[in-house]
Amino acid sequence: YRYEMTNRAGAVVYDGTTYFGFFSYRALAEQIGVREATLYEPSAGETARGRALEVPRLAPFSDDTMRMVDRVDSLILDGGRKNLGFVTGSIKVDPSMWFFAAQFHQDPVWPGSLGLEAMLQLLKVVAVSRWDLGPEAVFATMPIGHRHRWIYRGQVIPTNTRVEVQATVTSVDDERQTLIADGFLCVDGLTIYEMRDFALSARPSQ
Repeated sequence: YRYEMTNRAGAVVYDGTTYFGFFSYRALAEQIGVREATLYEPSAGETARGRALEVPRLAPFSDDTMRMVDRVDSLILDGGRKNLGFVTGSIKVDPSMWFFAAQFHQDPVWPGSLGLEAMLQLLKVVAVSRWDLGPEAVFATMPIGHRHRWIYRGQVIPTNTRVEVQATVTSVDDERQTLIADGFLCVDGLTIYEMRDFALSARPSQ
């Protein structure tokens, strides 16, 4: 499929191509995840420099309703394959999370878009730390003009235990305050999302 989103003036603001699969209950129960996913493994030196923290609940971060990661397990501002930054975070799966009751009827799952939101929330931690942004900072996700690729093969369901997310920064533009990263999302040790070249830009507080 090819899709296109336009604004009221008819200008294209988002477009792309996608494909979908239809799976039996057995296939969904026997998830295999993203094949050949290669997560980044920090070196011993990086791990020693890593900083753990609770994801803030105050602006410019999300409140509890949209909080898709609640803990940064390791933030390394000079880590990753290009020494531009690496961050990993996690959240416990709670079957009472609001979205399980909303999506889908008789098949409650964590919406795919909120898995991407988890990756972007980790990048916000990197951005705030790198540029010392204040509570009035405004983020654009995804910035217009940046292309990205997303592979999604698996589900987070209420009986799962823990979601873990990582993002490796691949490009930094300090002048425009823009980060580009690759990321993965895993549930109970199984990698089910791979995101390439997702981006976040920030406008600092006034």
